[in-house]
Amino acid sequence: MAVKILAPAKINLVLRIISKRPDNYHELYTIFQKVTLFDELEIQWRDDDRIILEVSGERVPSDENNLCVRAALAYQKRSGKKFGLQLGLHKRIPVGAGLGGGSSDAAAVLLFLERSFRALGKQILFELGKSLGADVCFFLSPYSTALGRGIGEELSPWPTHPAWYVILCPALFISTSWAYQNLRLTTPAEPPNYEPGQPLWEQGLVNDFEALIFEFYPALKELKEELLGHGARAALLSGSGASLFGVFEEKVAAQKALEFFRKKGQKAFLVTNYIPEEGGKCLSTT
Repeated sequence: MAVKILAPAKINLVLRIISKRPDNYHELYTIFQKVTLFDELEIQWRDDDRIILEVSGERVPSDENNLCVRAALAYQKRSGKKFGLQLGLHKRIPVGAGLGGGSSDAAAVLLFLERSFRALGKQILFELGKSLGADVCFFLSPYSTALGRGIGEELSPWPTHPAWYVILCPALFISTSWAYQNLRLTTPAEPPNYEPGQPLWEQGLVNDFEALIFEFYPALKELKEELLGHGARAALLSGSGASLFGVFEEKVAAQKALEFFRKKGQKAFLVTNYIPEEGGKCLSTT
């Protein structure tokens, strides 16, 4: 029996870097939003204890460098359970784009295993997710929109406001570690004071990576300006890039912008908010 699971992408509606911590990580204030762009996982049990991954679509590793495999191995070790998995991963979320695809895939595997074994509980599962990457915690959460503090793993729900997003994914890879290392962070910043009842794009979307990234990749700044010129209420870099998104309140306007960028040869997606279903992300069994 195979289980098929959708693993959603995310965008950062807000990303403020508050300070550098003594452990060399950065204190964040970020508001995550899950969106309807998905990787698809197909999971089957194996008779042995091996974790085997086959990948199609976007090119990513299929060994222990893949977060799916690392998540399964970490669950094996922490839970003491003996199992094997045959994983089929169809990658649709662009890689290295600030959209969280790898983290979402890892969370999908962890949630599947915890639903199957009930061996760890929520707190330990989140600790395991954090050890794989701070964004994994958001994808483990039931929230569509969430405020992330700490390194992004301290989560609280945030209201989800209706919107459509045009996501542009230029053929660039920007290293997250490089972006953090080159931030010109001199003094601690104050956390922003957003009003939850009002859409964030009416209050001003902020990403502290933009100045750095646009300096080194001016074409991304031009794409942001084009999104605004084609009707986006706001536009922003997601994570440390290289993807950008424009916010639209009407689907028709978003579709027109999507057509414009696709005619220009840009890799572009039209998505909306993803609202997780109660009980997890499993779609079907076959």
